[in-house]
Amino acid sequence: MRLSNHRFTRVHALPLPLLVLVASGCASMGSTMDTVKDRATQLAQVAKAHAEAVYQRQQHYLTEHDVLKTFEDASEHSEAEVLKVLHAARKGSAAPNEQVAGSVGSAKTPSAPGVAASGGLERDAMHWPVEAGVISSDYGERWGKMHKGIDIAADVGEPVYAVADGDVIYAGDGLRGYGNVVIIQHGQRLSSLYAHNSTLKVKQGDRVSQGTLIALMGNTGHSTGPHVHFEMRQGDVAVNPRTLLPTTTLADATRVSTLNARR
Repeated sequence: MRLSNHRFTRVHALPLPLLVLVASGCASMGSTMDTVKDRATQLAQVAKAHAEAVYQRQQHYLTEHDVLKTFEDASEHSEAEVLKVLHAARKGSAAPNEQVAGSVGSAKTPSAPGVAASGGLERDAMHWPVEAGVISSDYGERWGKMHKGIDIAADVGEPVYAVADGDVIYAGDGLRGYGNVVIIQHGQRLSSLYAHNSTLKVKQGDRVSQGTLIALMGNTGHSTGPHVHFEMRQGDVAVNPRTLLPTTTLADATRVSTLNARR
């Protein structure tokens, strides 16, 4: 019986060094958990502060609604020059760009979120190009002609973001009427365009993710005041961005404010 007890003790007792190692591992795991919790708390605080800042900006823009509604495109843009950029990108050759050299081949461009392999479009997979502002001019007929995007007015310097993952196929001011403009290709058929910016934060050839800061809003090109002229196209055809962008509320600040609260 004593021999049996002795064997039981020898089999199940842990050597002191191993006990120290286990204890150290548990302490380390506890420390890691605390670090993860601290990081999560910090991220939550940052998100809350950001949401509050967006809310305050939106409230400011709503008080300036009547003025912001006058900020829109001053005249037509050059459709032919935009199509030239899109066609060059699809062929895999360098798009014309006086400021930045580079090339993005569409054959190597993977499908972006919201873009089916066939090039079809999915709603609510996109992100609004700005977080706060007032839609000053909608998609549709304007001045007896087709307005192929939406104009979103706000202050100079309002951040402008990529609506989905993609490749920057143009970044410059060489397209007549658009001022400082960025064009992003998402998949092989879908593209987005952001015009009249004060500053560009990306260059041709850059790969961007949804929500990447690509520009700051401005009043360049043919414009009556600070706004972003935003277009989305399937192939060469401009589509109504509202059919692709999510319907959101200002409280949902992680997705973007109620830009359509007043039209």
